[in-house]
Amino acid sequence: MIDILPTLALATSKHSPDKATIRAWALVLSSRRFLHRFDKGTLLVAPALAPLAVREIIAYEEENRPRSRPAPLPDNSWVSLLVIAIFLGLTMWFDAQGLGRRISWHVAGRADAGLILEGQWWRCVTALFLHADAGHLLANAGALAVLASLLARRIGSGLTWGLFLLSGGLGNALNAWAQAPDHLSVGASTGVFGLIGVLAGGAGRAERGSRGQVLLLALGFGFSLLAMLGAGEERVDLGAHFFGMCCGLPFGLLVGDWHGATGWKARVGAMCGAAGLALAVWAWTLALESGALAG
Repeated sequence: MIDILPTLALATSKHSPDKATIRAWALVLSSRRFLHRFDKGTLLVAPALAPLAVREIIAYEEENRPRSRPAPLPDNSWVSLLVIAIFLGLTMWFDAQGLGRRISWHVAGRADAGLILEGQWWRCVTALFLHADAGHLLANAGALAVLASLLARRIGSGLTWGLFLLSGGLGNALNAWAQAPDHLSVGASTGVFGLIGVLAGGAGRAERGSRGQVLLLALGFGFSLLAMLGAGEERVDLGAHFFGMCCGLPFGLLVGDWHGATGWKARVGAMCGAAGLALAVWAWTLALESGALAG
């Protein structure tokens, strides 16, 4: 029998393997039913089987090599906090101006299932900016401050907020289709659960395994959060939360490996952020025009 450790030292990154490593290699050979002996810092196999044994161990090392992951982006929480602060400031300023006397912001922008199905798609977006009361507003702002800051360090602020609007808007659209025509809802929580879906899909995308296993992991993670956070109060729109999360999941699977996005991925993220801002402005323009005509 011959010692294959010198060959493995040259063929792998482990030039001085310790006993634990050699023992793991011996287990690999045992699992493949290779006759071998592990003794006093040597790994002995029959000469005729040595090349095949080396290939098996090299394949094992390749399969279990730690995957390199780019470092997270520098702390960019200030972008998400600035977006939330601007939104809170504008909300308070509009309320103080009494503009709602001429146009009811909630009536013009809330997610009215019947009107959405009649073609007023912008309500799927504008409803994300409206809230029932101050407590509702602050709760969603706090959740967004945590989730958006966490996700923005991985994929960038632009893509994070673009996905918030996209998954939230799509979630409201699906919720309008599933609910009765007189169903009404407001709140950023559909987009909040959209970001939870993105995080869930990203967590699953980062794991090893088949696509089916990844999907099951993502769904399990997302649904557990839905159960913990989405069904605690009487007025909670569980359907909006569910559809928002479901719309966020595929985006999470798509961008789950964009950790520390740079280069062209960063440019895509910036364009997504700009597109999200344009979509929000366009949706509110249509909502206010529709509200003025109705008034």
